[in-house]
Amino acid sequence: DSVGKLIALLGLSMPSFWLGLLLIYFFAVYLHWLPTSGRGTAAHVVMPAIALSGYFTAAHMRLTRSSMLDVLGSDYVKLARLKGLPESRVLVKHAFKNALIPVVTLAGINLVLMINVAVVVETVFAWPGIGRLLYEGIEFRDFPVVQTVVLLGGVMVIAANLTVDILYACIDPRIRLER
Repeated sequence: DSVGKLIALLGLSMPSFWLGLLLIYFFAVYLHWLPTSGRGTAAHVVMPAIALSGYFTAAHMRLTRSSMLDVLGSDYVKLARLKGLPESRVLVKHAFKNALIPVVTLAGINLVLMINVAVVVETVFAWPGIGRLLYEGIEFRDFPVVQTVVLLGGVMVIAANLTVDILYACIDPRIRLER
């Protein structure tokens, strides 16, 4: 538990560009295990994926832990234990399923935030992506490109919210739409 809290704290306090630079220095320059930039092979994806997901993974770890602690103290979990259900079933079926609702909400929000972080990560790792396209569109005053990327971001927000609402109904039957 303490190691998980420490990893979450480090992940939340370290910006993605700094994590990317540390990964480049350690794994590419110092150890020569991974390439510094480019996109030719699967090895080129490892460091950008870690840099992009570091903050978001830490946020989900922390929220999942706090949600589980809240749910584990609730009456229906205590009742399930008193009924003699195996601990694994109590944790998976009763506790984790109900602790997922705030985590799904955070996932929907973070999906949209990843686009913002991707701009920086793509710049650090010299990747051509949608973030870099937006950056270059702003830099060269290419307004149709900027408008298209912003419109795509809006569509992603709507799609993420719709997906979160559908997942709510799958996780908790009480949330389902009644006819």
